[in-house]
Amino acid sequence: MHRHFLPETAVHRRHFLEQLGAALGAAALPALSRAAATGQPLRVAGGWRMNERDWQTGALRVDWEQGRVSTQFAVSTPTLPHAIVPEPGGGFLAVATRPGTWMLRLDAQGQVQQRLTMADEGDARTLDGHVIASPDGHWLYTGETDRQTGAGWVSVRDVRDLRKVAEHRTHGIDPHQILVDAQGRLVIANGGIPRTPTGDKRNLERMDPKLVLLKPENGELLGTWSLRDKRLAPHHIAWNRPLAGGAQLLGVGLQAEHDDPARRRDAPLLAVWDGAQLTTPTHMVADGYAGDVAAGPNGGFVLTAQFAHRVVLWQPHEPDKLLTIGKVQNPCGLWPLEDAPGVTLGGGLGLARWHPTEPPAMLRWPAGMAAGNHWAVLG
Repeated sequence: MHRHFLPETAVHRRHFLEQLGAALGAAALPALSRAAATGQPLRVAGGWRMNERDWQTGALRVDWEQGRVSTQFAVSTPTLPHAIVPEPGGGFLAVATRPGTWMLRLDAQGQVQQRLTMADEGDARTLDGHVIASPDGHWLYTGETDRQTGAGWVSVRDVRDLRKVAEHRTHGIDPHQILVDAQGRLVIANGGIPRTPTGDKRNLERMDPKLVLLKPENGELLGTWSLRDKRLAPHHIAWNRPLAGGAQLLGVGLQAEHDDPARRRDAPLLAVWDGAQLTTPTHMVADGYAGDVAAGPNGGFVLTAQFAHRVVLWQPHEPDKLLTIGKVQNPCGLWPLEDAPGVTLGGGLGLARWHPTEPPAMLRWPAGMAAGNHWAVLG
């Protein structure tokens, strides 16, 4: 599971700029200059623990120019929120961390519009932390686990009221993040880790991780992909931003679960799926635990190597390399900058915005806040 709330040291600014500038190359810089971050304030939503007591979800106002992050609103939650999904109008959905029992919909002013509790559906399932909307915006897809059998399910929910209208097996266990491809099909990362009803890992020798492609209309299984090493769990996934003529790729952040600490440390951090094959393109050591993955420059991916306290970049034109582009204590959640190949990162004591043509911006969270895993920009 993720390690939360560790102290964070300062990001090495010069190191980041030198590494990322070299990674991108001079040819990429003109386009990046046009897409540079504006520095305007923005609203981000996330989950956190406040004053070591209360779990909350809410929205923050991030003012890069003034160097300040302030709380716009906060709502108490029963447990730690995990994924945040922005919605039209400036509101968002917040989903509980595994084994989750709730999901909330908040509007742009922080008013709770709808609340789903799994007890309302018979309490037979728990949520696994993520939700994604269909391309037409009519449906929501939630990954879930059967409390009794451990089997993975994806529920299809009406976006208007969160009501479940259909359900399909994920053909695996421990489903975590779900994405939708260009054809509207579901790509599901089944982490494959057997767990107790309270979410603790167990019987790791029986792990069965796999990537699954499903048809959302009827749950038809369209394909499964697995790595040879069954102790590598896919949890977080992201689509790249292909260059002109480049391939659409799915980046899969891997979390190593080997019994031997040396094997965990030396395990690959990234798998890449091109629609036909799932491969591990690089075995450069990054301590075997990806906190998150997001689209990066040149059709590649940025990952947080959480236990190594590093942020790394993979690019398809140099598939055997992982470039260290930043050093942060306990890095985790990522989101890509709008129309730019940079990222914003949530860490233990604050967040950082990284872009190759501007100095990195780093701000502390509001006093008393210990950040959760994932954040998202609100409209």
